[in-house]
Amino acid sequence: MLAAAIERRFEGARCVPEGPLVRAEVPIDGMLYLARVAISPATTVAVQVPHTDGFELSLAWTDRRSSAPRPPEFDDSYLVETNDVPLASAWLDLHARTALLGSRYVSSPNHRNTAVLLRDGRWSHELRDGELTAHCAGTERSVERIADMLDASLALASRPARWARWFAKLARELGGEASARVELAGKPVLRVRRGNVDVTVRLLRRLEPGEGGRFRTVIGARRHGSSGETLTLISDELPRSAWPPPAPESPDRLKIDAEHSNLLDRARPSASIVRPHDVEITFDGAVHDAHRLGAAIELAAQWAASAAPGGPYR
Repeated sequence: MLAAAIERRFEGARCVPEGPLVRAEVPIDGMLYLARVAISPATTVAVQVPHTDGFELSLAWTDRRSSAPRPPEFDDSYLVETNDVPLASAWLDLHARTALLGSRYVSSPNHRNTAVLLRDGRWSHELRDGELTAHCAGTERSVERIADMLDASLALASRPARWARWFAKLARELGGEASARVELAGKPVLRVRRGNVDVTVRLLRRLEPGEGGRFRTVIGARRHGSSGETLTLISDELPRSAWPPPAPESPDRLKIDAEHSNLLDRARPSASIVRPHDVEITFDGAVHDAHRLGAAIELAAQWAASAAPGGPYR
């Protein structure tokens, strides 16, 4: 019954029952999501979400008793807990919030013509270790209600694909290529070619394996024809704990000409590091300003090719 309910709800879904467990492949907008639903010993819905770089997010219906981040459209009783506030805010877009709020209410059987909706606060959601899980406090007997929770879980799990659409639009403007989904600390979400320089845009939380994690947007490029000049620029507003690893000491400092200064003013990055062999321009959190990102990409390309005869557009 559960497998049939899932296949009815999601067009193109394929389910394989394994006793009290159902494994499902659900296609959404051309991407395939792997899910499993267990009805014993407790009802659990899980969807794989790879490349989360240590991001954790917990969502539950409860009384307001915390100052944790919560969009104003959310019900007052919705509690959000996370280890990365900016990333949680970016992850919970309007589509995800609408799906979660919609999943909260169930119809009550009655003999009147007016539908009665009741709040169901038994379910909670958690994103951890590359998996989005919905837990029920008890056993859920309605297969349609379990399908509701799978629908809400897929809305959360598919956020990286919706996010990538914004970068696809930016890629068209800049003449680059965007990935089909955002991967935190995975492959670049955007690649732009400038002359002989490949510039990438990545989203990640950890610049080094040992650090606790902080949401960042990183524009990077390999240098061509470098003679070893280095440069380190850190915004005064960036906390010391969030500074990226410094460039190695070098007797030669990369010069900032008028065009580079203009691009820096337009981009306003949190940090700019030019090492002997690469360039990294870092923004604290997500950047959804195409002009700032475009300026940072241009600056990375110019710095990466600054020592090569003819500049980045030969």
